Amino acid sequence: MARGFLRVAGNKVVAEDGTPVLLRGTGIGGWMKWDTSISIGESMLKVLGRDKYEYFFDKWLTSFFGEDDVKWFASLKLNCIRIPFNYRHFEDDMNPRVLKESGFKHLDRVIDLCGEYGIYTILDMHAAPGRQNVDWHSDNPTNYAAFWDHKDHQDRTIWLWEQIAARYRDNTWVAGFNPLNEPTDIEHVRLPAFYKRLEPAIRKVDPNHILWLD
Repeated sequence: MARGFLRVAGNKVVAEDGTPVLLRGTGIGGWMKWDTSISIGESMLKVLGRDKYEYFFDKWLTSFFGEDDVKWFASLKLNCIRIPFNYRHFEDDMNPRVLKESGFKHLDRVIDLCGEYGIYTILDMHAAPGRQNVDWHSDNPTNYAAFWDHKDHQDRTIWLWEQIAARYRDNTWVAGFNPLNEPTDIEHVRLPAFYKRLEPAIRKVDPNHILWLD
């Protein structure tokens, strides 16, 4: 059973009672990231049509990671799994700041499964609006990280994290939030400026979960 919220004490992660917790884990690759990428997702949508596209990826997300996988991780004595996701699961560029409830179906499922087996989860926004780095794994086909040049991309990211934080603020099996995976701000000053805006926005909704800042 989770011992309350994890927190940071000095250079250690500890349980609510102050007991040190050593997180041993891994990540789930491209699980909630691959199917929403522009190059793959749009191509398959054109070929399959909306209904078959959604059916295929719902089955794919279910089959990619399930209870047998969680059992296996638990058998290895791992106690933490980092879950990468693409913002597109929760918001559309042509319908910004409208939360897609469907995006939580599989995220809820895996967080709950991991908790049942004593495994914490870290929620990792691997692809943010506008793309926070120039690499393929942020769903970026352009080699240009527009996230840093357009404030609205940053505002939307903060808005989305507020929604995510509100949903999981009472879940003690969530070890914390990783707001941006591998951000690459070539000016070096815009990333800390963004974090200074993001942290209080999340803390207003959720004062408990650890923020894992790249």
